[in-house]
Amino acid sequence: MRTTVLTLAIGASLLAGCSGPAGADPAPAPSVPVRATAAAGGACRLLDQARIAERLGLDLTVAGSARQGKTNTCVARQADAALPELSLSVTPTTADVAVFKDTIPPDGATAVTALGKAAFQAIRPAASGRGPYVEIGWLAGNARLMLLKVVLPAGGDSAAIAPKLVDLAREIDRAGV
Repeated sequence: MRTTVLTLAIGASLLAGCSGPAGADPAPAPSVPVRATAAAGGACRLLDQARIAERLGLDLTVAGSARQGKTNTCVARQADAALPELSLSVTPTTADVAVFKDTIPPDGATAVTALGKAAFQAIRPAASGRGPYVEIGWLAGNARLMLLKVVLPAGGDSAAIAPKLVDLAREIDRAGV
């Protein structure tokens, strides 16, 4: 139950970062060519088009970032299609390994080794309104909660991209925040 509540809380804070204040017209997130993701700021500083294409085989052309509270996010995708979509969020945390393992991984997630202090991977099939996805979450050595997710178009192979996403997460972890 705590995992579900915490996962929902994290998800809500990430979504809040994309929508702006309640009652206000949402401002479009600034987007920049992925090859210039650092210009988008926030968590986009940790991604670039060449790395995404090389590691995941995805041709993502634009990226935008948002900040909600202390959480920085980045979303990269094709300019003319909603999927595939790659997102990264970075949030400072005081959680230790025990708290992370007990509260953060969603049901059905598996442990990932050699990534941060503790890590998980969740592979999900397509469902109504979205394609299959893979999410990698880890507790970085610099007291950050990192969530890296790729959502594929219908028919995409989330199991095949999962190890590639783990490798990308390891590169991001080594780069730090």
